[in-house]
Amino acid sequence: MTHSSRIRTHGTAGHRLRVLLAAVVGCVLLTACDAPRPDVTFYGNRTAVETRPTRWCTVDAAAENVSCEDATADTVERLTIPPGKPVQINVPDAIGSVPWAVYFRYLDKDGTLADGRSEIFTDGKLAYTLKPFTETDQLTYVEVQSGFILMGGEQNGVDFAVTKSWLLLVDPPAADAADENTETG
Repeated sequence: MTHSSRIRTHGTAGHRLRVLLAAVVGCVLLTACDAPRPDVTFYGNRTAVETRPTRWCTVDAAAENVSCEDATADTVERLTIPPGKPVQINVPDAIGSVPWAVYFRYLDKDGTLADGRSEIFTDGKLAYTLKPFTETDQLTYVEVQSGFILMGGEQNGVDFAVTKSWLLLVDPPAADAADENTETG
């Protein structure tokens, strides 16, 4: 072996060591990072908004502990949607691949607040259209719920708790905008 071939071999081993060290550091950094949290898209009245999670809980089953982060009310997305009009909901695969449902609230024609819930989707569904029951029902609140866990309930029963959610607040159109739509429609 000549002197120059030893230098190349030594240089190659040094390069391999640097690459290996970079790979190890990269792996450590990647495991220290959390995966990005998925967003949900709500669409209604020709407008779409993308929402971040409004509730995100970490569940430690071994310690029987749930720690949640909740968004503040001023960070919740809003859409203006007339009475009787639907909201389309699109979820990414990260949500659609686990059980999820839609919880909603609405005002009926008498102004009474009521609520409802969709079925729980377990088939990989990635879209859902929430339609009010009647043409006069005004949606006020639409929430995608996921991350269901069993929790102790009343009288030694069991309840489901939601550990992940995405919320949309719905505003009715302003009175003058509603009047314009009536006159032109």
